[in-house]
Amino acid sequence: MFALSAAALLSVTAVAASAEDAESHTLELDTVTILGTAEALDRVSGSAHRIGEETLERNQHDDINRILSQVPGVYVREEEGYGLRPNIGLRGGSSDRSQKVTLMEDGVLIAPAPYAAPAAYYFPLTTRMTAVEVFKGPSAIQYGPQTIGGAINLVSAPIPAQTSAMLNVAGGSDAYRRVHARGGGDFGGFGLSAEAVHLASDGFKDLDGGGDTGFDKNEVVLKASRDIGPGNLRLRLGHADELSNETYLGLTDADFAATPNRRYAASAEGRFDWDWQGARLDWSQPALGGNLNLVGYWQQFDRAWRKFNNFRSADIRAVLANPDDAFNRVLYETLTGERDSDPSNDDDDLLIGTNARAFISNGVQGELDWELGRGGQAVHLLEVGLRVHSDRVRRDHDEFAFEIFNGNLQRKDSSRAITADNTGFAQAFAAWVRDEILLGRWTLVPGLRVESISVKFTDRLNQVSSRDDYTQVLPGLGASYAWSDQLTLIGGVHQGFSPATPGPQAEVEPEEALNWEAGVRWRSANWGRLESVAFYSDYSNLTSVCTFSAGCGNAVLDQQINAGSVDISGIESGWNHEPNIGGGWSLPLSLTYTFTETEFQETFSSANPQFGDVQAGFELPYVPEHRANARIGLTAATWSVNLSATYQSQMRDVAGRGPIPDGQDTDEFTVFDMAASWDATPALRVQAQVNNLLDEHYIVSRRPFGARPGLPLTAQIGLTYSFQP
Repeated sequence: MFALSAAALLSVTAVAASAEDAESHTLELDTVTILGTAEALDRVSGSAHRIGEETLERNQHDDINRILSQVPGVYVREEEGYGLRPNIGLRGGSSDRSQKVTLMEDGVLIAPAPYAAPAAYYFPLTTRMTAVEVFKGPSAIQYGPQTIGGAINLVSAPIPAQTSAMLNVAGGSDAYRRVHARGGGDFGGFGLSAEAVHLASDGFKDLDGGGDTGFDKNEVVLKASRDIGPGNLRLRLGHADELSNETYLGLTDADFAATPNRRYAASAEGRFDWDWQGARLDWSQPALGGNLNLVGYWQQFDRAWRKFNNFRSADIRAVLANPDDAFNRVLYETLTGERDSDPSNDDDDLLIGTNARAFISNGVQGELDWELGRGGQAVHLLEVGLRVHSDRVRRDHDEFAFEIFNGNLQRKDSSRAITADNTGFAQAFAAWVRDEILLGRWTLVPGLRVESISVKFTDRLNQVSSRDDYTQVLPGLGASYAWSDQLTLIGGVHQGFSPATPGPQAEVEPEEALNWEAGVRWRSANWGRLESVAFYSDYSNLTSVCTFSAGCGNAVLDQQINAGSVDISGIESGWNHEPNIGGGWSLPLSLTYTFTETEFQETFSSANPQFGDVQAGFELPYVPEHRANARIGLTAATWSVNLSATYQSQMRDVAGRGPIPDGQDTDEFTVFDMAASWDATPALRVQAQVNNLLDEHYIVSRRPFGARPGLPLTAQIGLTYSFQP
């Protein structure tokens, strides 16, 4: 089944590409407008940011977490150090598997099943992207289904107008390697391009007994376009795959302090294997006095994650939290391979299973926009969009018993246990209308989104099925006022929404929040651009989908958990400037900061271990109170050097209030990254990068099992050759 929706991002991205040449800073707020001019910037309502191609090339990050560190109001919870499966949250929304963010590539949803199973176990390689756009507040209402926090759009390289090609190769620490090739052009009226990326590493963690802890990831994208009459037809085909030797198993605090990059012997079977295929067909043309964009898309994602699940006789979290307890000590030494399993006793069995899932997502979406009233008192930039969408997830989870002998895992002669066998299915119809009204110094942007959703769930293991149908009406209003040529006031309110996921419950309430924001934008030729926005989200029902990465057990895995009323508020600010300092040199500067407060308004007990027994007044887990990023660079005609510092305060691992107890916190950290480039010739660029320059060791997460490290010091060097006849 197919889906139709607002694709304003498609026209936005086209404007953004031209605006990029004029200005390519971290905060490029003007790119969300249709006009793409400095004057239009000051009329924009809602908070929106763009990291452009020049900034991406300066820093050469393959990790989306590091790219997003420069955007205020964005939170990331690192996991394996490389950003393979990012955990992104916006404005205090849950970061677990980015399930509360609308993720798109070129305006099309990319989560494996955005309605039925929104957890983002698939994420494209940012290596091939030319921009990253972030939309929050009223500016995100047309990019559903997740509209509470906002949306992130990845912008891929367009088909070049002239024949050109590019080859990038790089190598570095831990056998890091990257090969990225792209080429295309216009061939007799046909636009064609091909792009391929190979990214791999042997990993920075040291497995007890030896073994690979790295990953191998590939993506191929083919594009074609043809002008037909007044319109343009575009075809895209893609394939991606990954094999990563990853685990959810962390360390005790004592082991982390001694050897933070260690991996226990029990994690040796960890392996994440997936394949993705996708196709889309775009058509655009003038229509009905405006511009019409239509997109049909299909995506299939198959994954299998073999991982350590638990002990048969004890909770792994309790063992890691207190390994010196007499009973826990036996299990801990089995976990690490220091002690052989007792073949006469099943209590020390290690349970290792594979979570296999198959996803299909497809749809048709369309958007029609007009400019009305030019020359009159008010100008209306009207957009209307529709999407018809369906997606499905099929889960097949199993578990086997293993033992440890001589430090190596051995599977026991026991039968396969099925832990999950179910299917979730969702169909959705979405429609929206947005009118940007330009009236003197005022810009008013009323909008309305409607989501009509049908979900079904079939649990073959427990012989349970359910179905639910509901419709949400989501209004919003943004406004901006140009106080002067330099100062603009902005504000807005909208009804945020996150769809309920299919599960065994017959009726599950969706997540809803009334979201407010107000702030200022200031720009000066001499002092750059500044934006500061205060936000407040009044959740009537905060929800989470219980994932294994959050520590949820088989009994509630992938079920929606309700957390009731929650208040989230904060301030996000960003400033950037690139002054010329003489001699052909410039000094790129930027600073972003986010402050966030969260508070549960109800007392309840939750099956989600990140919530647990909650009292009114508790704070949400995994939302840092403070997060900041500072960047400084030095750029000349043929070279540049850039230094970045990212700071994040402690985060709670479990909901609570007051001082965070030991063992329930992540570390406060400041991490420095450096990147440099030199154009040896007009066609050849040499690039070098050092991540975590001071080799900081810090706990980024305790989910699901134990302390887990951020990326240590790593270095890469590469060459980029560009060809254009």
